[in-house]
Amino acid sequence: MTNDSHHQKCIAWLTVLSIEAVAIVTRNALTIIIYLKERILRKHSIYLVISLAVANMFVTYNLIFVILFLGNDCNFWKINLNRSFEIFIVASSLAHFFPAASVANLAAISLERMHATFRPFKHGLIKKKIFGATVAGVWFTAALFTAIVFSPFFLSRSDITFFYHVQASYYMFLFCCLFIMIVSCTSIATKFYCGTHPQLHGAIRRGRKLTKTFFIVTIVSLILMMPFTIFWTFYHVTSGELVETISHETWQHLALSLDCLFYANSVITPLSYAFKIPEFKRALFLFLLCRSRSEPVEVIPLNEMA
Repeated sequence: MTNDSHHQKCIAWLTVLSIEAVAIVTRNALTIIIYLKERILRKHSIYLVISLAVANMFVTYNLIFVILFLGNDCNFWKINLNRSFEIFIVASSLAHFFPAASVANLAAISLERMHATFRPFKHGLIKKKIFGATVAGVWFTAALFTAIVFSPFFLSRSDITFFYHVQASYYMFLFCCLFIMIVSCTSIATKFYCGTHPQLHGAIRRGRKLTKTFFIVTIVSLILMMPFTIFWTFYHVTSGELVETISHETWQHLALSLDCLFYANSVITPLSYAFKIPEFKRALFLFLLCRSRSEPVEVIPLNEMA
């Protein structure tokens, strides 16, 4: 492959990754702003969606990491990313932490929606502090598995096989989160299509609508994240033997394609939940409109919205 062709492909990948990074920051930041700005939206279960949006927004850090390495590999710039071993370890640990937090938040939301589906009345009685504890537990668990991944560096272990196996535990954690999502999604689908459908009103009916949205978003998330998780789990379980069977160019394109799919989930998920909530759509409309023009906007009561 000629240098011109190689550079063109590098530019294409850098463009795609940069657009994806901007989209992730914009959509998740907008979601967080609207939820924090509008008090009417601060329902207990929404705290999990806000936590997910925060994790997804910081996933942009990973894309910046990938962009820097890709630019170095393509000779567009020369940045010594390994200048300090300590700084590199901290940077790499954050690159593992934020995706783990994002996937763990999705698993927590899936369990919360499953509980809301099977125990709607009990779900409505859950205290605010329980949701707060759940959010804290999700971030702690993500931090714990990230720490496990980098334990070989702190333990001064030089065995490369040991390193690969520890790395595999991280991707197994991601896979377990995806498995929880699959089980929850399957259970909810079974409940909707095979269970009884009593007449529900008010908050419970809105919860069912949110659960249906979760079902769709979960399917999309699994499609986007499963290839990435399976690939890197297999790679580390086999101690990196996979990379020896293919060329550097093929390896690079495959890895970048899976990265783009995985991080695309951070663009899609939060607003997919949000746009199924009428109050959020109204708040978003008013927020954007106030940014584009200064005259006052007539406020429509929420009870008159579709």
